[in-house]
Amino acid sequence: MAARLRDPATLLPSLVGASSPHSRLREIHGHLLVSGRLASPSHHADFVASLASSSHLSYARLLLPRRPATLLVHNGLLRALARGPCPGLAFAAFRELPLAPDHYSFTFLVRAATSLAAAASSATPVPTDVAVSLLAGSVHAAAFRHGHAADLHVQSGAVSMYAAVGDVGAVRAAFAEIMSPDVVCVTAMLGALSAGGDVDTARELFDRMPQQDHVAWNAMLTGYVRVGRAREALGLFDEMQKAGVSVGEATLVSVLTACAQMGALERGMWVHSYVCSRGMRVSVTLGTALLDMYSKCGVVTMAMEVFESMTERNIYTWTSALSGLAMNGMGEECLELFKRMESTGMEPNGVTFVAVLRGCSVAGLVEEGRACFDSMKDKHKAEPWLEHYGCMVDLYGRAGRLDDAVNFINSMPVEPHEGVWGALLNASRIHNNADLGKHAMYKLTKIESKNDAAHVLLSNIYAESHNWKGVSKVRNMMKSKGVKKVPGCSAIEVDGKVHEFFVGSKSHPRYKDIETMLAGMSHKLRLQGYTANTKEVLFDIEEEEKEGAISLHSEKLALAFGLITLPEGTVIRIVKNLRVCKDCHDYTKMISKVFDREIVMRDRNRFHHFKHGACSCRDYW
Repeated sequence: MAARLRDPATLLPSLVGASSPHSRLREIHGHLLVSGRLASPSHHADFVASLASSSHLSYARLLLPRRPATLLVHNGLLRALARGPCPGLAFAAFRELPLAPDHYSFTFLVRAATSLAAAASSATPVPTDVAVSLLAGSVHAAAFRHGHAADLHVQSGAVSMYAAVGDVGAVRAAFAEIMSPDVVCVTAMLGALSAGGDVDTARELFDRMPQQDHVAWNAMLTGYVRVGRAREALGLFDEMQKAGVSVGEATLVSVLTACAQMGALERGMWVHSYVCSRGMRVSVTLGTALLDMYSKCGVVTMAMEVFESMTERNIYTWTSALSGLAMNGMGEECLELFKRMESTGMEPNGVTFVAVLRGCSVAGLVEEGRACFDSMKDKHKAEPWLEHYGCMVDLYGRAGRLDDAVNFINSMPVEPHEGVWGALLNASRIHNNADLGKHAMYKLTKIESKNDAAHVLLSNIYAESHNWKGVSKVRNMMKSKGVKKVPGCSAIEVDGKVHEFFVGSKSHPRYKDIETMLAGMSHKLRLQGYTANTKEVLFDIEEEEKEGAISLHSEKLALAFGLITLPEGTVIRIVKNLRVCKDCHDYTKMISKVFDREIVMRDRNRFHHFKHGACSCRDYW
């Protein structure tokens, strides 16, 4: 054993295992005493740290000397606990320090607080617990009190600590105190800014960095994805590859999320190919990101192939699969998968039930949806969220059971929120009930006075019944409140590049070709009996002018571009930021038949799969 203990710093962790019995610990302890090694404070500290990191904390505490010259040993314990699975224990150890802490003590304590904050933020979907935030502040205050707050390592650790807590203001203040921040500190600051949504300031800091490691690149990439700036995220990924930065799982998950946001299937498939060609392990996180990307690009078959190939699944995996089926109009399949999930013993969470209720809604499975909603409390002992009540109103309303929807709202044990009234307003539009729509609109705007979608929906209801006074009243209401309709934007990916089209825009480099194609499309459709549906046009103008107004809707521009650029037989995939209007929906159905093309369109609410003149939504969306 003497030979094996030549270097305690490296060999002790392998000798002191978590499963080592006390007799083994005493044997090692006795040898160290006899050999005189424990007389060395550094070897003593290594032994205590090895015991603590191997879950032998009680034994480690027995070895803590009480004489003032042994702060090194106590710091060794702090370091091990801060890096271990229970970093909170470091604070109890800190309180037992035999003399005043030094800057190393606070370096380890800051690390423990950072680990606690990271654990709290990953355990729940809500921001880090207030208690952890207060703890971080108390650690920093203690460092000031003992005169170690100006130490570079403590300062850098404080930036990382506040970044993990999510306190951007504290991060900025701590960062401002550092004269020459190192790359780790700058990266922590960058991550905090990105996590807080200030990606523009984060990018300025990123561009000024003399050295950018893969952590900094990933922090910037994640920041863009978090605020929904997917195009910039993918552009940054291109720069990252050109710079030769190593690409790991965290990078690929962010890229897949950006692809899902934009509907950039080709880029997402490239990532999948990259993972397979390099033999990367498809973890739960990476597999779920792949599944989510395929679902949100409308390729449900591939999404479910990824799902079935995963050897390990968590609740997020199951929920992502259920949500993907629901948004693509596959309600029956969603319900079947939910039953399969229950049979495995996986307990659903609130988001899972939102996905299943939406699946029931798009498929018109009213009774099944009601049974699912009731099972939340009766079987799974979970209180419904506001989102679940909104789903139930949508379920009844979409099926035409407007009285049931109203009765359900009236019986709710909580105050109806905007999702509930929005669902009722949409149901009123589908079933052309102007009075109920007006009531829902009134309730909705009391909660969200500047909800542009709600105003437009009510305008559409009035316009369909040629109630131009009602349309005018809504328009004046929008004007007085300063409510502006978000312009329609549709995106289509061609050869790995995403092209965006805004309503009425003629700025695309190939607009002349698009204009020619639009004329050809309209001519062919008219020969098949197509007549423009101008009921939702919000102006009491001549019919010819109305047709001109809807002919340049963004999805039609994207569709024409797709027909020009994509080979025959290729699925045309379009992502729109708003709900598709009735005319564009009918128009696209006919295009799929006349041009014999499969078209997949993702709008604000769901997917529409057009094929042979029919749509997967069954004309209810």
